Amino acid sequence: MANILTFKFLRELQKKERASRELEKLDNDFYSQVSGYMEKKMGLDLKNNQDFAARRDLEHTKIIIGDILNRRERKVINLAVLNVRGIIMPKNILPEEKELFDKIKSAVTKYRSNLEFVFYENEEKKETAGENIKKEEKENNKDKEEKKTENKTENDKSEETDNNIIANTTKIKILGAVPEFVADDNESYGPFEEGEIVDIPQSAAEILINIKKAEKEK
Repeated sequence: MANILTFKFLRELQKKERASRELEKLDNDFYSQVSGYMEKKMGLDLKNNQDFAARRDLEHTKIIIGDILNRRERKVINLAVLNVRGIIMPKNILPEEKELFDKIKSAVTKYRSNLEFVFYENEEKKETAGENIKKEEKENNKDKEEKKTENKTENDKSEETDNNIIANTTKIKILGAVPEFVADDNESYGPFEEGEIVDIPQSAAEILINIKKAEKEK
């Protein structure tokens, strides 16, 4: 049954639209009816230009219709945003409102798709950066391990050399003053004082023993 537009009907519709989140059921040609109704009201207003009550009635009607349209518009926009990921068609939507609904939904869908692209792109960048950091840390750890191994090898060699030196030394007692001299290993030894007991490489000790400047310490 078609709605008959009257001031009373519009006032009741305004109350219902205010009280509910859903769209009120209306005739599909509601907007055409409103347009015709307002043309008629404005025509009467022109005839009754001096009638204060008629002008006031027209202004009140404009306010009520404007409020109804604004409320339905906001509901349609909210429904379009909420239905971006759904396929549920809102109830009681009029043809003009359906056009707005589709445009808003399409625009929001495109907008969110762009945001998702940026989000996933940033996530990929973060993931790549994370992988690079892990790779760099792995390489750094590898370098540290290699350096530790090298240092250990060098230390082992140094200890081995020191041990060899210690193993090849001879303890001698100096029999006379000995100035600084260079032994067969190209190292300098001395000077030593008479009576001094020293522990030097065997080759250096033999030099002093051979020239009667030292003797092996017992």
